[in-house]
Amino acid sequence: MKRDAFLDDTDAALAEAAQRFGRQRFAFDARQRLTSGQRRFDPAAWRDMAEMGWLAVATGEDDGGLGLRAGSIALLARAAGAAGINEPLASTAFAGADVLRLNATPAQRADWLPRLLAGELRLACAFAGQHGSVRAEGDGLHGRLEVVLDADLADLLLIEAEDGSRRRWYAVAADAPGLARSPYPLMDGRAAATLVLQGCQADALAPTANGHSPLVAALAAAADAVGAMEVAFGLTLEYVKTRKQFGVSIGSHQVVAHRAVDMLIRLEECRAVVAGATRALHSGDAARGYEVHAAKAYVGQQGRLLAQEAVQLHGGIGITEECAVSHCLRRILVDEQLCGSTRDHLRSFAASPKRR
Repeated sequence: MKRDAFLDDTDAALAEAAQRFGRQRFAFDARQRLTSGQRRFDPAAWRDMAEMGWLAVATGEDDGGLGLRAGSIALLARAAGAAGINEPLASTAFAGADVLRLNATPAQRADWLPRLLAGELRLACAFAGQHGSVRAEGDGLHGRLEVVLDADLADLLLIEAEDGSRRRWYAVAADAPGLARSPYPLMDGRAAATLVLQGCQADALAPTANGHSPLVAALAAAADAVGAMEVAFGLTLEYVKTRKQFGVSIGSHQVVAHRAVDMLIRLEECRAVVAGATRALHSGDAARGYEVHAAKAYVGQQGRLLAQEAVQLHGGIGITEECAVSHCLRRILVDEQLCGSTRDHLRSFAASPKRR
């Protein structure tokens, strides 16, 4: 993503630090020697992210954060996708913090946000319509939610439930009575959980407008996929230049060169739509939903095609655990389904107000 006018020095500093951190702490070969549990969450790396300010980019300034910084969210998410960072950055620092910023009472923010910013509180978010359904009744929350990202690690679950004729956010402690969590790994090393709530005890957040928290989560997922796309393209370009058959590099064949060019076009288009969505979210434009839904839908489809092409151009080794390209494909496939599928966002895109 090229530096746009709305990106400032803070964004640039965060992006540079994130890229360096990813190379040093999440190098592919070193990560492959770790267990799946170690790759899932590294407490030391999480503390470092908090100290570098990554957890503050969607928390209001009055609460000790940097405010809602769409540029920082996109840049950090892209760096996470490129490095294969599995820590709950998007759930906690982006979507979760924004839900609290928009909906939590002052007392709730004072309780939770300092711990979030210090890396001591991890969140998971379940938006209405994306994971299942939950309703609020007199004895608590009832319902079932599927594939709630990072719910396996969360200390606090933020759940958007039906409360009579409206929707309202509730905060549920990980050990709350009436809550059953069934965690499982996702194909890219991250994890999720199925939540079953039967009279689950919860703290209601303020009955305010929902704001645009789903858009923050969708932008982060799209940017994360772009980061994985960049790595997949770079690895493939290097491979076709160096892999030789019958004495010549396979990249010298016109058909392979054309396929590489198609990959580059897909990557540049996805960078452009994510940049457009970031600008719209940054500006608060009424058409921000139109732009973000377009980016999530487009990146989901084009990212998958690019990653599949990268695997094919690597040949049989491209699908193996030892090949980094296969992990890029897995990351992109998971990102495509997170925060609403491509079909979901196409529907939302069609129903959103357009920029005039």
